[in-house]
Amino acid sequence: MAKVPKNEETMIKCICNACPTYNECMQSGKLGVFCSAGDEIRCFENEQGCNCQDCTVSSDFDFSTVYHCKDGSADRQMESRSR
Repeated sequence: MAKVPKNEETMIKCICNACPTYNECMQSGKLGVFCSAGDEIRCFENEQGCNCQDCTVSSDFDFSTVYHCKDGSADRQMESRSR
């Protein structure tokens, strides 16, 4: 699986800010592309639903992981599964 870049193209396609779990902490940090960075765990409060599976970034990079705001980047999740 290719690493998801956190760049202008993926930020434009990113739907993290439309997710029901996206909260004020994430918004204030202008955070997004959680599937790439996985740095939003510090802001995670509670599950309100997940839109990861509907994101074109997810389909572009062909990964099946979700809740990147809670469980980390796609790479980190795949790494954890293979252990």
